Amino acid sequence: MSTRSSAAVFDYRALRLLVGFIAFALPFVVSLIASNQLSSISASYHTEARDLFVGMLFFVSAFLWAYNGHSSNESRASKIAAIAAILVAIFPTSCDVCALDLKAIMHYCAAVLLFTILAYFCFVPFRKNTKAKGGKKGRRSKIYFICGCTIVGSMLSIGIAQLTMSDATIKTLSMTYWAEAIALIAFGIAWIVAGKYFGLLVEPDEALHLFGK
Repeated sequence: MSTRSSAAVFDYRALRLLVGFIAFALPFVVSLIASNQLSSISASYHTEARDLFVGMLFFVSAFLWAYNGHSSNESRASKIAAIAAILVAIFPTSCDVCALDLKAIMHYCAAVLLFTILAYFCFVPFRKNTKAKGGKKGRRSKIYFICGCTIVGSMLSIGIAQLTMSDATIKTLSMTYWAEAIALIAFGIAWIVAGKYFGLLVEPDEALHLFGK
């Protein structure tokens, strides 16, 4: 019986690609399934989209847990992010008809931790070998940086809105929903790009080939 390397069984680029696609699709899927307008992506837990919301987060968590990256720091960050994603899924957020309780506070804390780690991946590990490079690596580096800034900006916008605006205004403008959706899309784009699948952003010798060369 032949022995194959772990790289032949699990390709880190494929894990990144899968995580990216799920994260990118999450806001669109739950918005499509939910029968009422969502005040936040997390509020889909209280709608018909709950199973999809929870299920997709569990998928993201599983892939993050399986992802070890290229250093011990990446591995630890990914494991913590995986746990945070599970907590976001199992502890429902507050909503129009449910009060802010301990579960909702756990949800918010886990969400902040998750997005913070995802921003870290954009700024540090993904840019480690692409920062200040030209060509396709340089393009990826710029995308990672923009995605990281977008995630941080989205989180800050929610906090600033909570401090400076009334709940009614935040709800009318759907600010939490759009901030979470934009952050998830940025997260998805960064990990899709890091999957090194699309030719415009990757050299042939580093590209992921899902169906063989």
